Amino acid sequence: MEAYEYDAFISYSHRDLKWARWLQGKLETLRIPAEADEAFANRRRMKVFRDQTDLNGVEVTESLHRELTASRYLVVVCSPSSAASRWVDDEVAFFTGLGRRDRIVAFIIEGEPDSDTPELECYPPGLRCTGERHLLGANVQEIGRNKAYLKVASLLIGVRFNRLVDREKQRRRRAILTATAAVLVISASTAALLWRNATISRQNKELVYDGYGTALVSFAQNEVIKPEELATIEDSARAGNAYAALLLGDCYSKGWGTQKDDVKAFEWYRRAAEGGNVVGMVALANCYIFGNGTEVNPEEAFAWNMRSAELGSAEGMLNVALDYEGGHGTEPDPKAAFEWYKKSAKKGYDLAMYNLSRCYRSGIGTKANPKRAFFWMKRLAQTDNAEAMYNLGMMYQLGYGTAEDPQAAYAWYRKAADSGDGDALYMTGWCIENRYGIDNPALEWYEKAAEAGNADAAKAVERLEGPGQSS
Repeated sequence: MEAYEYDAFISYSHRDLKWARWLQGKLETLRIPAEADEAFANRRRMKVFRDQTDLNGVEVTESLHRELTASRYLVVVCSPSSAASRWVDDEVAFFTGLGRRDRIVAFIIEGEPDSDTPELECYPPGLRCTGERHLLGANVQEIGRNKAYLKVASLLIGVRFNRLVDREKQRRRRAILTATAAVLVISASTAALLWRNATISRQNKELVYDGYGTALVSFAQNEVIKPEELATIEDSARAGNAYAALLLGDCYSKGWGTQKDDVKAFEWYRRAAEGGNVVGMVALANCYIFGNGTEVNPEEAFAWNMRSAELGSAEGMLNVALDYEGGHGTEPDPKAAFEWYKKSAKKGYDLAMYNLSRCYRSGIGTKANPKRAFFWMKRLAQTDNAEAMYNLGMMYQLGYGTAEDPQAAYAWYRKAADSGDGDALYMTGWCIENRYGIDNPALEWYEKAAEAGNADAAKAVERLEGPGQSS
């Protein structure tokens, strides 16, 4: 596979600078799943180049052409402004000239592609309809900015879109749990809040915790940390609030309310971890894994993952399992990996359930057991995980770990398809075309309409099922 210095080159109009910066930050901080394209083997972060020449009105230089040549994909932030930008169109033309038109990805933030109204056109001339297949990409106006960024990321790394969406849902659930736990800490008795080595008074300590609570509520409401709130969070963190130290680490890691600073993020994650915060322990372990703000140290990463796991962190348990399976920071131990996958899965952690099913399917650390593989895949599918729903449909179709059940296979393919999974959409079409698990495709829709109160649909259901058969 051809090697590139950059995974993506972002082209944009200077009027869309905030969007370009935001997209670059999101792509570069995305943790790449293990199943990504082989170009990301032994790598968990993307490297993205953002063109800044438009900011100075400087013509595209030979140096910029070298950066384009060194990029696997070209991501174009599309808007009426970029459609009118000569520099954006030059970059599109140069990348197309490299024979990589099929690797141009549109990130539409405003306007319409191939519009009949010139003022609404969002594609530069080099991207407009030429009778070829539609351009790859995502539209913020249709699916929102977070899903649009995940759609772009899925194209860049070769991972199914819904896999990334499911991961993001899980991350947000963890964030909500962390925030809830933090509020409980703030509401707890003063004795529980006091930090052993604090030198400030009891009254002042309560004030800094209250200030942190106010900042946390503001963040939950606005999804933004204001610069003036950062000082309040830091005061609380220095007073011994491990939750505040964790949030401060996130601020420096993601650039919330301040400039990104991996070294400061590492230091605050370390404080959070040493203060007993299990989410901080996992974040600190990730710093050691990826070398964010510190030297890569697999042994330290494993130690902190293990500490969080022993304190009950489901994510820590998963990471320990992955470390044991891959021999990261410790000797490979498939049996230990299996046991930690099982502990994390029993806590409902989605990636652990998936990996536990995989262990039972492939005999990793335990005897191969198709029935248990089916059991855990079904549990995961019941959480509306699109990938699991698709896999469960396949298990029912192949009779793996259960009896073949065409109706159940179709039902799970259909559920996964309803969530937008591409493979499931295909299999749903295949089932309908071959009448696999569904006798009459129209009946399903008549039943839905009948349930919604449509009298004509109720008659159609009776006609297809026969008198007295409809419920």
